[in-house]
Amino acid sequence: MKMRWPIICLVGALAGAWNVAEAQTVKVTPVGQRTGEFCAQDRAILFEDPTGVRILYDPANTVAGGSDPRLGEVHAILVSHAHPDHLGNAKLNQDPDSNNASCSAAMTTPAPNSNTAEIAAAKRSAVIAGGPLATIIGRLIAAVAGSSTAGCPAAGLTNEVVVPLTAACTGSVGLGGKRTVRHMSAARGVQITAVTAEHPNDLSSAFVAEPERTNLASAGLGAYVGLANGFVVTFTNGLRAYLSGDTGLTSDMATIVRDFYHANLAVINIGDVFTTGPEEAAFAITDLIRPISVIPSHVNEAATQGGRPAGLRTSRFVELLSAHSHTGVSVFMPLSGITMEFNSLGYCEAGCQGQ
Repeated sequence: MKMRWPIICLVGALAGAWNVAEAQTVKVTPVGQRTGEFCAQDRAILFEDPTGVRILYDPANTVAGGSDPRLGEVHAILVSHAHPDHLGNAKLNQDPDSNNASCSAAMTTPAPNSNTAEIAAAKRSAVIAGGPLATIIGRLIAAVAGSSTAGCPAAGLTNEVVVPLTAACTGSVGLGGKRTVRHMSAARGVQITAVTAEHPNDLSSAFVAEPERTNLASAGLGAYVGLANGFVVTFTNGLRAYLSGDTGLTSDMATIVRDFYHANLAVINIGDVFTTGPEEAAFAITDLIRPISVIPSHVNEAATQGGRPAGLRTSRFVELLSAHSHTGVSVFMPLSGITMEFNSLGYCEAGCQGQ
């Protein structure tokens, strides 16, 4: 009996500490071409969980490789598909903080083993992607690191990998499958699930070995590397972020992303032609996904000027969501280098560039 109250107090203290952790925010930092703006090539977004897990989504071409000082630790990299503007067939070659930094031009320089592979090797990241693509990325990482790339551990019911890692690894994930990234200092991890994205997933022949490289290039083809996908990321504070990848409209946005995973923050591509356009993306947000907050991405235009919407597609998307203000969805521009913080419900609490 003498031990009862100390034990109860200890349990209460631990529960209180956990509640504090749950109340913390997820930090969301776009990593683009020009600080304070949303540029044509911008795809990369860095997420930081309250436990310290840091996840880079679609590195693309606006990160200056593994030495980019904006990155810090990168425990995991999510790659939605193999197209060069997501995998990264080049890397940033300008100072994004400079007044002369270009937003509309492609100020990049080739990265022969992909920007993703260079970052993963330097940061010892777990790279999570569809099965065949994960295998390809493993080969590209090995070319940078000079040693073979291991598969990521997948321990227990949630397929857990504990970070930081001592070397990069690759973790394949299929649609409806999940992996969990847990910081070694934390009791819980960040769950990453692959969801449908209706989009081609061909790898540029530049990343394929001979003789396939020449054969594919001469035919104007890329190598098929499985299905493209998006992600739903469930953070330890309760925030559930839908990362659309490149996709058109799908019924899964309602039945899976909304009804099953209950996503309350969406990052959706609105560039049109190859992905949903502004009208389709606005419909997906207001009628299918219904999140609390949305961040547009992949607009293929100089989307902002002075941090405000200026591009045609971007302005149209904001206009359409403003017309549906009754839905209560808030739009936030992914301005490079500006960190936003989202709570468990999907509301932005700091750094909010609301439109």
